[in-house]
Amino acid sequence: MSYLRLEGLSKRFGDFVAVEDMNLEVEKGEFVSFLGPSGCGKTTTLQMIAGFVNPTEGRIFINDQDITQVKPDKRNLGIVFQSYALFPHMTIADNVAFGLEMRKVEKPERDERVKEMLSLVGLGDFAHRFPRELSGGQQQRVALARALVIRPEVLLLDEPLSALDAKIREDMQIELRAIQRTLGTTTILVTHDQSEAMAMSDRIAVMNKGRLAQVDRPYTAYEYPEDGFVTGFLGKSNMLSGLVKDVSNGVTSVDVNGVNVTTHSERYDIGATVHVSIRPEKIRLVEAESGIVGGTVGARIFLGNQWIFQVDTPLGEFIVTLQNTGHENVDEGHRVGLDWSSQEVRILPQEQS
Repeated sequence: MSYLRLEGLSKRFGDFVAVEDMNLEVEKGEFVSFLGPSGCGKTTTLQMIAGFVNPTEGRIFINDQDITQVKPDKRNLGIVFQSYALFPHMTIADNVAFGLEMRKVEKPERDERVKEMLSLVGLGDFAHRFPRELSGGQQQRVALARALVIRPEVLLLDEPLSALDAKIREDMQIELRAIQRTLGTTTILVTHDQSEAMAMSDRIAVMNKGRLAQVDRPYTAYEYPEDGFVTGFLGKSNMLSGLVKDVSNGVTSVDVNGVNVTTHSERYDIGATVHVSIRPEKIRLVEAESGIVGGTVGARIFLGNQWIFQVDTPLGEFIVTLQNTGHENVDEGHRVGLDWSSQEVRILPQEQS
């Protein structure tokens, strides 16, 4: 049985529908990310779980208890925001202990739990410092410790790492995930960063215009997106329009401007207008007269760990990414061929892209 359950959850602000008929089940100890662009409803959903916003319709259950009408301070949830929201006049230990004091936990137990939590987040030697004496990453760890020390039913993370520098953010992603696994706390993360969601989550709930577009494991959502929105939001993709001309033996053939593109799928009927999606990293550069389609390298960018190529072809512009193997790749202006496996091609409904 699921631990956190959203049933028909909706929120309207006048005529604006922020969240519409959301149904989601989260298992105990699971890490789920709400991922989507600004205005898609992910933060509103988090606020409804927290009790800061009342749903227009639907119910919220934690451990099979209906908490829809329960006040925020009675839900036993840990919340970490983008802003650290630490008390500047309190020491780190006092900041972490604050929630325990509000719950009237006796001082000996309170001190022990604060000590354990600061050790877990790597700040055991910083207990008597003040927030101003810590870096941004360290302050965010304090905010995390404060949320976790109360042993919450569910941990809610609202873009907690977005204010940090890129390198610190990557390090914090690893640390936060390790802490979550150690404690086994059911966790909901709100983020607009697909890399962050994929790196940290057991499952991703991709949201679009107030609705769930797809809920899946990161690998499945990336490799097998259900529509064009999910494809584009979870990474770059070369999207082509075509017409299904044959479906047989588990293979679909699509006519893309006179080029035959095949994929292992039988979801669509002959004559259907579809989108064909090919991820940039799935494409290989080959000799100009080889491959499925030829083109000219219009631009290339070196990013250290990889090269990005823009290739102009009769089918349109392709983006190709290749790992840096320690030697120069083809120059701008060179003729190349593009090749890919039919198993890497995805067909998507055109009307949803």
